[in-house]
Amino acid sequence: MQVTIDGVPYAPACNSGSRIGIAITTHNRPAVLAKTIEQHLKHFPAGAKLIVIDDGSAPAAIAAGIEIIRHEKSLGIVASKNRSLEALIDAGCEHLFLWDDDAYPISDNWHVPYVDSPEPHLSYQFLDLAGPQKIKDLAILFRDERHIAYTGQRGVMLYYHRSAIERVGGFDQIYGRGMYEHGDLAMRINNADLSSWAFADVVSSEKLIHSLDEHCAVARSIPPADRDALEKHNRKIFESRRDSDYSGYSEYRRKTNVVITSLITAQVDPQRGSRMKADEQVLQKWANSIKDAKAVVLADELINPPAGTEIVRVCDAGMSPYFSRWLHLYQYLRAHQEYHFVWFTDGTDVEMLRAPWEDMKPGTVYVGSEPRTYAEKWMHDNHHGKFYAEFLHENRNCTLLNSGLLGGLREDVMAFVHRMIRLYYWIESHRFWKTETAPATVVEMGAFGVAAKEFGDRIVTGPLVHTVFKTDGIGKEHAWWKHK
Repeated sequence: MQVTIDGVPYAPACNSGSRIGIAITTHNRPAVLAKTIEQHLKHFPAGAKLIVIDDGSAPAAIAAGIEIIRHEKSLGIVASKNRSLEALIDAGCEHLFLWDDDAYPISDNWHVPYVDSPEPHLSYQFLDLAGPQKIKDLAILFRDERHIAYTGQRGVMLYYHRSAIERVGGFDQIYGRGMYEHGDLAMRINNADLSSWAFADVVSSEKLIHSLDEHCAVARSIPPADRDALEKHNRKIFESRRDSDYSGYSEYRRKTNVVITSLITAQVDPQRGSRMKADEQVLQKWANSIKDAKAVVLADELINPPAGTEIVRVCDAGMSPYFSRWLHLYQYLRAHQEYHFVWFTDGTDVEMLRAPWEDMKPGTVYVGSEPRTYAEKWMHDNHHGKFYAEFLHENRNCTLLNSGLLGGLREDVMAFVHRMIRLYYWIESHRFWKTETAPATVVEMGAFGVAAKEFGDRIVTGPLVHTVFKTDGIGKEHAWWKHK
């Protein structure tokens, strides 16, 4: 079929089918979804990728022969649209079309003017409702032979070139279950100097796409009271950003929780006086205990991973393993932005008792501790130089924090660890400059305490986090972790 719009002929983009991804989000509208899929298949770009995101429909959505990605419980528009982006980009798609289940194409080659446009973001727009009822919430800002720009945006069908998503991310989770999330993304793309207008469409798109919402021919999938509450809350966020140049990145991929330990065996363990053996069995109890998270071992010599874990090979840093493990951790987390909550724990004497993920609060940093203070003789015997002496004296009555447990958001854990690494190299530099003449400090409990102090009241420890240190489980009824 040849499509002509306002006298302009549109032909399929050459070999573009395999680069096109189409995702339809749905929730509890099986008849609407069935009609929409039927229409999509009538006008389907050759070789395109088609998926359905079922946001917890009851019963589950059915679409014979079509890939369905299902949320077992409804997570809302933001999560569903982000899941669409993740799936299509992982499939290698370059041109991303995100559809609501109440809109569909009505012409072959409907995708071509979007794909051929130099704009990295466009969306199907209608100025107002098609019937007698009018809402008068948009105005036209610009129009030429190819594009038409508006003062706002509908969320019916959203087109993105993947380069725009890679630059500014996806739909911001600050909008919760949804409302204004697509306009926010459009503004971030525009504020990043990627698009000519924040809210634009191709000319005569009504000849390519039909919206049941535009024609008031479908019931909304969100109850009115819930929709009103979301609208009221999210409007304030949207309007504050609308009047700024905000173009921040918002992660669209699902975050993975991870528990990490290390087994550094190339260097002598200063406390044991010998090298540890590169034996996966010393970590197997730890590995068996990890729940609802990925388990990673940072190792310099270990060959076989403990069952249920992944080994990440690290270099022999030529330094005390008590500090090198933190350097390796920082570098690993820096390279893995997909992680949400992170725990870094000892592997030979720590076990997870219950999954902490649902109880962890963003912004809080969780650490291990002991029923002692920094006046502990071992601390003074093993930490050398003026800096540590002053820290131990100033905090002599404070609870001794233990470096065997550290948890929080990835970025907070990275910041904590980076403070420890900087402190180590700062002190070593002063030893080289002869401005510090004390022996090297090869254990990190003091550095761990220094880093924790800088996080102030964001630090949480105690019975929620772990059992009483060295008691073989006192408090295990409520703690996340058992420590010795």
